[in-house]
Amino acid sequence: MSPGRSARLSRGCGGGGRGPLSGVAIVGVGMTEQARQLDTTSMAASLEAAKLAIADAGIEKDEIDGIAARWTGPGGTTFEPGSADWATLLGIHIDWIGDSYPQGVPAVLDAAAAISAGICETVLITGGQAGVMAAEAGKVASYTRPANEFVEPYGSFTATQFALVAQRYLHRFPEARQAMAEVAATIRNTGSRNPDAVMAGRGPFTAQDVLDAPMVVDPFTRLDLCLANEGAAALILTTVERARALRPDPAVVLGGGMEWMRQQYVDPPRYDEVRSIGARAAKRAFGMCGLGPEDVDAFQFYDVNSYEVLRQFEVVGLCDEGEAGDLVRERGIGTDGGLPTCTDGGIMSFSHIGWGAPTLKIIEGVRQIRGQAGDRQVEGAEVVLAAGAGAGAQYHNLVLLGADR
Repeated sequence: MSPGRSARLSRGCGGGGRGPLSGVAIVGVGMTEQARQLDTTSMAASLEAAKLAIADAGIEKDEIDGIAARWTGPGGTTFEPGSADWATLLGIHIDWIGDSYPQGVPAVLDAAAAISAGICETVLITGGQAGVMAAEAGKVASYTRPANEFVEPYGSFTATQFALVAQRYLHRFPEARQAMAEVAATIRNTGSRNPDAVMAGRGPFTAQDVLDAPMVVDPFTRLDLCLANEGAAALILTTVERARALRPDPAVVLGGGMEWMRQQYVDPPRYDEVRSIGARAAKRAFGMCGLGPEDVDAFQFYDVNSYEVLRQFEVVGLCDEGEAGDLVRERGIGTDGGLPTCTDGGIMSFSHIGWGAPTLKIIEGVRQIRGQAGDRQVEGAEVVLAAGAGAGAQYHNLVLLGADR
């Protein structure tokens, strides 16, 4: 972190400065054990993560007046997502619910907007899955096979949607295949060193290992793709002023953006339409706080596959189309590289908990800002980007988090 960037944070973004959302901070994070399978339920795991986040924030549950959390049941509403059912479970009154997309970046941005507008003051975001993967043994996870038009009848699944985009990219830039394999190997090796990762101790991997792994859908081998496992994650957001009173290291919401082309996994993605999805969102996020992609200390990209990581470097503005392979080789994406990426091991190696997976990206961002990432800590991390979804899903979102200066 350069002195100049720290000064810009102090003047403009952090600590309730000029950014429209920068009066809001993440003050609590909570995460259950992440594992291939857990002997519990999705509801119990999500509740455990919520309790951990509440404790981390140093508040009582009665102080929560906003909730964004998909209701997993049993009982409650049959209308998804059902955030209001959490009020009954927690025994509290709430002033705001965020049901548009109650996880990850969209939930954080929606909650930050509500807090900034004075609609509520303290928001809980929680979610995950448990007790479901045993039935998926030997199969493609059911949540990657939505019962959508043109998906279920033809046996498609989410990885194939991304593969359609990656195939076109590789047709134009065939040399990027090696870079994709190097990206996957680096992220998996980062996760191998994380004792909390599902894939802890698995590795080290080489790019050749990735290329030689069993093919799942061309061009992706098994090691190009993310995990499917169990766990839950939660966040607490509140005003910066309240956060400062609770703990010395809140993570300020500097800016963010969301970009939706169409409903995911219904119509096939077309490369010319989706290859740059997220570029507008990134421009909006950086514009909110007067920073640029070179100011980011760690990138928690949504590493649903190796191609998506390359694509996201391009859409945030660090390089042009087709240049990401050279970029990551020259600067490095390991925790000691010039572009530290997926510093917990990402959803390729750390954990992918279905609906709750995007929240994991934000938790790692908060931990980097707090300096709590152990031997994965990026020195001087004060600005972190966390992202969700991607080209195959036909929507993309990202948030910039910063130290309170």
